[in-house]
Amino acid sequence: MSDPKERDRPSQQDREAGAPTTGAADGATPNVDARDGGDEPVGAAASGRDQEVDILRSELTKLQQQLEQLRGEADDYRDRYLRSRAELDTYRRRAAGDVERAREAGLDSAVLTVLTVFDDLGRALQAAETSDDPTSIVPGVRAVKEALERSLENLDIRPIGSPGEPFDPNQHEALTAVPPTEGAEPGTIADVFELGFRRGDRLVRPARVVVYQESE
Repeated sequence: MSDPKERDRPSQQDREAGAPTTGAADGATPNVDARDGGDEPVGAAASGRDQEVDILRSELTKLQQQLEQLRGEADDYRDRYLRSRAELDTYRRRAAGDVERAREAGLDSAVLTVLTVFDDLGRALQAAETSDDPTSIVPGVRAVKEALERSLENLDIRPIGSPGEPFDPNQHEALTAVPPTEGAEPGTIADVFELGFRRGDRLVRPARVVVYQESE
């Protein structure tokens, strides 16, 4: 009768054939999949990455919105600049036109005065040609001169420079200097070659004069 321990012990043939022993078959611990218990850390990492992507996507959307807003504001400022520039150009053209029209109106006013004198002188010469006395033209010419002076006064243009006035280099142009005569003041105007004119405070033309020399 055989020993039970002998029955449980594997034979030499079984060991050579690689057959599992009774203890290995009955009491061995089953293999555990290496991935079991590792799913949770991998899933947490993936979830964290998804959250970061969502945050970055949200920030990118906000930046795109801000960029669009800034582009709109830039376009608005550009439109305002272009409108302001166009308005300024229009104002400049209008101002230049106003200045030109004012200048032309001033020239027309001056020309009308000259044309009046031209007409008066023509009538005076016509009267002198039909008269036996050439001196008869003198009163007519004098009347023309007085009419011209009145027209200049209406334009606020007044003559400057007369004999006896002190010489003023700001208003007078000295053509030459002569020794003072008896009773004459040195540094005064001896004779006027060409009257000067002022319009208000502005000098239109200096008077061209002869001046008495200053005493040495």
